[in-house]
Amino acid sequence: MGVKYDNEQQRFVFDFEHDDRGDIVSLTGDGYQVEAFGRCFYYGYEFGDDVDGSVRSAFIKYVKFTDRLQDDPALTQFIQKAVNDLNRRINLYDYNLVVMPQSMSRVNNYMLRYIYRFAQPTLRKMELVKNLPANISFDMDAFNEADRELCQTIRQQNVLVIDDVTTSGSTLGEVLRTLRILNEDNRITIFSLIGRRDLMADVTV
Repeated sequence: MGVKYDNEQQRFVFDFEHDDRGDIVSLTGDGYQVEAFGRCFYYGYEFGDDVDGSVRSAFIKYVKFTDRLQDDPALTQFIQKAVNDLNRRINLYDYNLVVMPQSMSRVNNYMLRYIYRFAQPTLRKMELVKNLPANISFDMDAFNEADRELCQTIRQQNVLVIDDVTTSGSTLGEVLRTLRILNEDNRITIFSLIGRRDLMADVTV
């Protein structure tokens, strides 16, 4: 599929049948591994290297702040295509925990509802994961019940981390570090509707 920016009409044009060199975004395909965190992979749309900064900003604003998704079938199909592709590649049924931002945008809510067509994962907010006690590897009896339940879930399940637009790796890095302390071997998949290939380049364990 392709998305182009029409300068004359000042709008984005979606073509769900064809790819073209002039497209401003494309899916990551097989995704790519975030090396610092082992079995951790990144999927979603990303901008082409030659896309102008003003077009990037306009598209991010369009994605994040569309008032009524049900009145924008092109954007909902754009989201559905990404989730369908993700499911084909990782099988969402194998993921029992979804971690999302505290502030749920309309797009995040729609992505989650669409993911529920494939599986019924437990949902937890990024802030809850990030703020787990620093000694999470040790005295589990000292935790409150909610923290203990979350830690046990992470230790037993593959984790899907989703967001509408990922522009900084800082919060994501903190979440991934916590997930890896609790489970060194489970599979972590990051799914951002709009991200960038070098997002995690400077994040270390």
